[in-house]
Amino acid sequence: METNKIELTPEQKGMLASLAQETGEPVNALIDKALEDLQERLRAARENGAKGRGQQKEKNKPIWEKIVEAGRRIPDEELEGLPTDMAANVDHYAYGLPKRYP
Repeated sequence: METNKIELTPEQKGMLASLAQETGEPVNALIDKALEDLQERLRAARENGAKGRGQQKEKNKPIWEKIVEAGRRIPDEELEGLPTDMAANVDHYAYGLPKRYP
């Protein structure tokens, strides 16, 4: 096995020592975990490359388009259970006051 010499700054050494003491994990295990996490994030970023472009378009949509799309995902049986007098009796539904209009 080839060993590469890695030089750490005093701040990095201090951070590793502090994390090792705090977690009870050896420094090598902490480095392994950090590298695995980094590798996983990079892999996910690559996989989401094409998806990310689609997500960027989603972020640029006006809020009213997002609301309409969200409303379309509500099942019909849920919509049928909503009150039809919501605006007229909003105080009843929001605060429990008596209904103003039957």
